[in-house]
Amino acid sequence: MTLTDFDPDDFPIVVAIDFGTAFSGCAYAFAPDDREARTITNWPKQNVQYAKTPTLNLYQKVNGGFRMVEWGWKSKLIMESPSASNYVQLYQYKPYLDESVALTLWKKENGVSVLKAISDYLGALHEYVADKILQEFGPSYSRKSFRYCLTVPAMWSDKSKDVMRKAAINAKMITETDHPDRLMLVSEPEAAALYCERACKQYDLGHGDRFMICDAGGGTVDLIVYDIKMSSQGRSLSEITKGHGASCGSMFIDMNFGNLLIEKFRKQNARFPPNIIPVLVETFAYQLKPHFDGVEDQHLVLPRNDYFDELENLGAIGIDGGYMCLKASELKSRVFEPVVKKVLALIQGQLDGAKDVTAIFMVGGFGASTYLLNRVKQEFRGKVRTISAPYKPEVAVVCGAVYAGLNPKVVTARITRRCYGIGVEKEFDENLDPIELKLHRTYGIMCNHRFKPFVKKAQGRSQ
Repeated sequence: MTLTDFDPDDFPIVVAIDFGTAFSGCAYAFAPDDREARTITNWPKQNVQYAKTPTLNLYQKVNGGFRMVEWGWKSKLIMESPSASNYVQLYQYKPYLDESVALTLWKKENGVSVLKAISDYLGALHEYVADKILQEFGPSYSRKSFRYCLTVPAMWSDKSKDVMRKAAINAKMITETDHPDRLMLVSEPEAAALYCERACKQYDLGHGDRFMICDAGGGTVDLIVYDIKMSSQGRSLSEITKGHGASCGSMFIDMNFGNLLIEKFRKQNARFPPNIIPVLVETFAYQLKPHFDGVEDQHLVLPRNDYFDELENLGAIGIDGGYMCLKASELKSRVFEPVVKKVLALIQGQLDGAKDVTAIFMVGGFGASTYLLNRVKQEFRGKVRTISAPYKPEVAVVCGAVYAGLNPKVVTARITRRCYGIGVEKEFDENLDPIELKLHRTYGIMCNHRFKPFVKKAQGRSQ
């Protein structure tokens, strides 16, 4: 297959996968008929209908190495059982593909590299969703009918994106001989923009208005600003700023909370079991973090454990009746604000570059945080008319990726991320050119390797 003969009609089922740091999701559509994305909400061992499943890999030692035996909720349940010591669980490994963040060195245990962890997870998730999707189609459709949209952070390098493509091949979503267009890598904020674009009328957005996407997830926060254009062909979007982001997602709030707990317990000269802190952080992340408003104190449910009865002074760290009281002021200053301030700085940077932004849409799991949304409104309500989390912000990226697959022409102009050009021969300039590139030609003294740019970085380009 050559690069010129890809026909989307040969792959009528568009499947989007949002591979996230903490949770992942899948949505799909039948291109000939569907205008709306359909989400997978029924996941293995999940007690409620929800469009995300945990990004967790469970490995078991086999013949001196590790083999993935479960994933998602099943992995979580096994690690809460008495047999947990027989397994190794990997989590929050997506940020290790971000070359701009300083994380502790990835421990490649028994051959489980970051690429293998992602490949194993995508393979299991894809196997499950492919069967679920095909239940809705007749026998003439198969996995060969799929084309894919895989979301990636805007801040990722081409090298990191290439790892995701390799992982998709390893996961048997596509093959090395497939046309590259069968797998579209979609920037997460652009996917979210395509989701929010459908609600423009709801937010009174029209021609010439600009809106910002703040896609706040578990690992990264990505932002971008789009300009709305109306024409006889309908509504289109143009990038006004280059997609930008940083590793300041909600996992860093969890890390802050874990450090706070360690500090509290150490003041009691406590020698706590190694699993206590992760269990408490997980309870905080699921039950308290999403709804914390910065005003009300929070009460963390403690697991039954004799360890808590052995502490010297329970009241000193707020423990009473099986709960730990967490002061709102302490959560704000020690846990939330160090991360939220970074998000606010990113938003301000986009506002400085775009000017006249009419709306900010907060999407992603962290984007739905009550505290983050309140802080964004508090900081920018005088500068931006509308600040909102759209309907189901947690599925904005995965559903928007489906819309990118259905109609990739909605975004008509993007800001270039690189400078593109070629090497040319130019007249030698002793103030610019290294002496080793100096050539004597019959037509003059030349430099044989001067760079001639065709498109400069941060330049707007129509598609």
